[in-house]
Amino acid sequence: MHVVVDSENYRKRREESLTQLALKIGDKAKRIKKPVATNPLNPHDRRIIHLTLKEDDALDTKSRGDGLLKKVLVIPRDR
Repeated sequence: MHVVVDSENYRKRREESLTQLALKIGDKAKRIKKPVATNPLNPHDRRIIHLTLKEDDALDTKSRGDGLLKKVLVIPRDR
């Protein structure tokens, strides 16, 4: 049996904050035309960042680091 505890909608609020973070970092990467990295994140949080920026044709994302916690690198594409 798999049980998920979501106290006061924490998971939904966390997903919304990570989505906003991804959009903010994506805009910064486009503006400065250089890669921007997040702080180290767990796999679930990294997935949210990757999925949020997946449809943006001007950006690529890659996970960097070793172990469970890795950074997400948001890279502007050259046009």
